[in-house]
Amino acid sequence: MKWELFSSKKETDHRFLNFYSLSYKVGDKSYSYFLASRHEKEAELRPFSREFNRPDGVIIALYRNTPKGKEVLLCRQFRPALNSYVIEFPAGLLEPSDRSEMEAAKREAEEESGAKIKNIELIAPSSPTSTGLSDECCSVVLAEVEALGESHLEEFEDIDSSFVSLEKLKEILDDPKCLIALNVRLLALLLLQRWAK
Repeated sequence: MKWELFSSKKETDHRFLNFYSLSYKVGDKSYSYFLASRHEKEAELRPFSREFNRPDGVIIALYRNTPKGKEVLLCRQFRPALNSYVIEFPAGLLEPSDRSEMEAAKREAEEESGAKIKNIELIAPSSPTSTGLSDECCSVVLAEVEALGESHLEEFEDIDSSFVSLEKLKEILDDPKCLIALNVRLLALLLLQRWAK
């Protein structure tokens, strides 16, 4: 089966995320599909640009070493799309001036949690996050917190951050009352495995 994308139509005009209608030819039939994107222009949409190397955002797993062992920084953030608080790692969008996800991670960690970070490791390069809905790509990094200061949240960001032990992290993952982002659940499981004694 051959899919041929021939047009798109921007349906919304929002600062962070927009909705597009895509028109495809599939064999001898027409097919419409919907796309949520952080991009503003048709040429920037990944179905047209085919640019997958520069992520839209970065997810930042932060940890610190204590005398009792490693602790992970978790955020509890209100997400309007779910009308609920969600357990997440700090994350944010790359700005045009960011040269890499590492640079964005430093900026976003400080903005969202007040953390100055070091020993940044790329865990996952730019990868699609929700292929049935969006062209968004994110990278995932792991970084050690070297100092913790004051966060600098945007006007409508509702985020509380706290460090938890690895034991507490396991409890949170097992708690059915906790709404946990999929990327956090998978990354937390990876870290628990990596740091298992």
